[in-house]
Amino acid sequence: MRVKGGTVTRARRKKMIKLAKGYRGQRHINYKVAKERVWKSWTYAFRDRKQTKRNFRKLWIARINAAARINGLSYSNFMHGLSLMGTTVNRKMLADLAITDPEAFAALVVEAKKALEADGKHVASKTPATTEKTVTINAAAPKADKSASAAKPTDKNTVAEIKEYLTANNIDFQASAKKAELLDLV
Repeated sequence: MRVKGGTVTRARRKKMIKLAKGYRGQRHINYKVAKERVWKSWTYAFRDRKQTKRNFRKLWIARINAAARINGLSYSNFMHGLSLMGTTVNRKMLADLAITDPEAFAALVVEAKKALEADGKHVASKTPATTEKTVTINAAAPKADKSASAAKPTDKNTVAEIKEYLTANNIDFQASAKKAELLDLV
């Protein structure tokens, strides 16, 4: 007697379709397409597990650089100073320290500067980031309200501007009025 193995095949295919749950179109319906998409998703997952580590390292370096520059030292000089000190604090911890405890980070920067100077490297005392103590934000000035004494609108004005003029002068108009009808009321 011939055994077709239908239950095993169906179970294998159902497993793949279940993994493709949430995909668009045929990608979650058709077994052949779903299988291709699931395999591709596994390659993306494998790749991105590696890229996540790179992305976090980039983030930590950016945070350390910003905090070090606020304290008058570049990232590369700061890290070199830490290595001269023999510090074994990793970038993840340094970035966390820069955000949660700026005073402790500033103390590390001071020690790194001392280590650099002891090694014979000249460290500048001031940088553009440390000279500015306050930050000012210049917001755009609000537009002056157009009063009733504004010039009469012409056909070059928009419908909204004409309606604004009419409401400022207490002239009644229909909300669905056309531009020509509004100009006649002016």
